[in-house]
Formats: sequence, structure tokens, C-alpha cells
Amino acid sequence: MNLKDNQLDLALLQLNELAALYGKNSAVVRAAQAFDRKRRSLKKNAKLFFRRLFKTPAPKPEGKLKILVHVRGGIGDVCMTRPLIKRLRESFPAALIYFCYDSRTTVDTVFPDGLTDGFVPRGYDPKEYDLVIAGCHAFNFDYYDLPRLQYLAPQWMPSFQKALALQQKLQIVINNTPHLDGLWAKISMAYGSARVANTGLTTGFPITQNERAPLKLDPQKLHQTLDKFGLSGKKYITIHDGTNTNTDLHGRQATRCWPRVHWERFGQLFKQKFPDILLVQLGAGNSASFGFADICLVGKTAVPDLPYILQGALLHIDGESGMVHLAHLLQTRSIVMFGPSPLEYLAYDGNINLRAGGCRNCMCIYADWMSRCPLFDTNRCLHAIKPEKVLEETEKLLAAPQADFSSDKK
Repeated sequence: MNLKDNQLDLALLQLNELAALYGKNSAVVRAAQAFDRKRRSLKKNAKLFFRRLFKTPAPKPEGKLKILVHVRGGIGDVCMTRPLIKRLRESFPAALIYFCYDSRTTVDTVFPDGLTDGFVPRGYDPKEYDLVIAGCHAFNFDYYDLPRLQYLAPQWMPSFQKALALQQKLQIVINNTPHLDGLWAKISMAYGSARVANTGLTTGFPITQNERAPLKLDPQKLHQTLDKFGLSGKKYITIHDGTNTNTDLHGRQATRCWPRVHWERFGQLFKQKFPDILLVQLGAGNSASFGFADICLVGKTAVPDLPYILQGALLHIDGESGMVHLAHLLQTRSIVMFGPSPLEYLAYDGNINLRAGGCRNCMCIYADWMSRCPLFDTNRCLHAIKPEKVLEETEKLLAAPQADFSSDKK
């Protein structure tokens, strides 16, 4: 993304104007918007005030930075932050780097290898850190101790200042997530960036969408996990139909999911073509179990099992989900069906990325976009991707040399 492009500045200004539009002719609405901003700030400061009444912030270590990265979202968002953590570790090898997220299990699964120095639950005191990076689609320096940053990381200061300037322009997005995430995605795509690249763009690090931050697994645990699920020595592919279990789908199928009738047709075609390769279904609470799967693991796995199962797979088939981003860290190639989620914003070059029909890219257009198509009674976008096409792409990947599955991506 060219940060010197005036058109980018104009796009962000237009976004601010769009958000302010409702208050243009109404003093009541403007006052409500201002009150809401003030309320959130007061709530945050009040929590910190009372916390510090009972607990003094821990002293910062001498001679080394203490950094906290706080990620919001699902397991896919945690996975997409791994390249940023890798850059932080490379840039500040002596730093203490901590990670905050809703689930410690997820963090331990994505960062088992020393890239981070520990997990921090929500409710932390920012003053215990030199730098707090927080967000999801766009990151913000929630807190920073400028004198210590200048002393301990002087070489990073030009990049820090550039990132800080961009964050000021992006406050409308940062303060209104997830409602404006879809518009920010469109702006990012228009000006040459993407989801993973944005983690670096908004923090001052050179990160590309296809940045390599491989997750290396314990070989012994890999064998134990595959053995536990009857997969040792087996040839199999994984499939997944679901989304974050914290998402309220109101009893509907997630709009990011392929229609069940297509899954069933694909399962029939796949078994006819590849009778010696097992279909293994992954999923959690909001995934429907498929009777055609040779091994259905819906609701039967813990989060720490998932990378080992994906590592052993010949390939993974899915809608755009956290499983795809986890598979990417393992260099397991995926066939990904994009409908509401923008392909150019979230796809990896190493995967087979299938675009939906003419109707697509409605991510975050409504608060309930994951459970309700904004235009039709079904998600026509993913209905347009036919089982025969997915089978065709599956055949191509399975016919590729095994080395291709772990080849470096640009």
C-alpha cells in the first residue's frame, strides 16, 4: 500500500464522513455519538483506576522492551498475527513479548514454540508494558512508553512514527470494529494491501499477505494425535463446515459455509474418484455432521489437536475460516471457497481460491452478516461454486508432487 497516495487519504476521509453522516442534521444524534465515545473512554479509565488502587503496576525489566499484543476475533485472527509476532521477535530479540486473547488454549496452540513469552488474560494494566498493540483488522498502539521506546529501540522510531500517523487516520475503523471492517477491507484491496499485510502496515513492519511464519509441531505429539484419531499411516484430506463457536447464527447455516447439498454431492464424487483416501470432517458446535465423512470428528477434538490433524492431511477443503489460516501456518494447502469474505483481502497464493458468483464480498455489511445474506434467502454466492469444480481442483492438488504441498510461497 502506498501511504503517500492522496487517494488513500481521501478514501479514509470519506469513511469518516460516512460514519458522521447520521449526525449531520441532528444535534441529538451528534450528542449521542460523542457520549458513546466518552462513555467507552471513561469505562476503560475507571477500570484501570480501581485496578491500580489494589495492585501497583509491575516494574518493567531493565534494558529490554516489554510488549503486549492483544488480538480480538477468532482463531483465524490469532493465526494471522503470527507473522507480526515473528517480525517483533526478529526486530527485538531481547524483548519480552506477551499475547492477550480470549482463550489461552488457542494462544498456546498457535504459539507453542517460543515466539511469545507468555499469555496475558484480559484486564491487564497497560502501564506494565512499553508497548501495547491491540486490534484485529487494523492495529492500534493502545499504550506506549515513548521515552523507553526511544532509548531501547531507537532504530524503530521512524517506522513507529509512520505507523502512529496511519493509526490516527484509521481511528474511525479502529473505534468502530467490526462494523467498518468490511469497508476497511475494500479500501485495503483498492490500495494494494490485504489482511495479513495490514498487521504490518498499521504497526510499522514490512509484512506481506503470504509472509511465512511456519508453525513447527512436535513429531512425537503428531504421531500420538494421529494415532488417537485412527489416522496414523492413513491417506486423508480434511473438510470443514462451520465458523467461530462464539458467533450467534440464530439457528441458520453460516453464510461463509458451502451449502450442505454441495458437500454431499462432493463427498459422493470424491469417494468414486479416490476410494483409498479418507474424508475427515473437522468442526465444533455450529458445524453439521456429514454422514458421508469416513471419520467425523465434529465436536470430538480439542483445539490443540487441530494443527496435528491438519499437518497430516494431503489437503484441506473449507470456506474462509480459521481452519484455513491454521493450515496455512502448517504449509498444508487448502481449497477455499470465498463468498461473503473478500478473496483478494484474505486469500493466500499457495491455496486454490475459488471465487463465488457475481454476488459476493458482503463481509460486515450488517452486524449479523455471518448468519444472514443481505439480499437473498440463501447465500447464492457459495451456491454458485459447484461440487464438480471443487473435485476438479482437488484432483489437481492430489496429483501434484508431494513437495508442492510444503513449498515456500512468495
